[in-house]
Amino acid sequence: MTRYQRSADALSADVGDDVVALQAVRGFAYGMEGVTAAVWQGLEQPATLAELVALLRESYDVDEELCRTEVAELLAQFIAEGLVEEVA
Repeated sequence: MTRYQRSADALSADVGDDVVALQAVRGFAYGMEGVTAAVWQGLEQPATLAELVALLRESYDVDEELCRTEVAELLAQFIAEGLVEEVA
């Protein structure tokens, strides 16, 4: 089962309910709020897509399939930006 974790090159800081992440190697900063910040915080420890969806559904009234699709898309963006990586 695929798990996702924050990249070792990604640094972050919580700013209230928001998150600022820095991809150190690429030199880019990312501001995250709401659901995006919640997913990032859910990746404090390696997590599966299902675990992240369950975490979000505890706080948000959202259809499970829609949530799964959108979280998968967000993870793909995080991976493309070098913020997150897949682990076995």
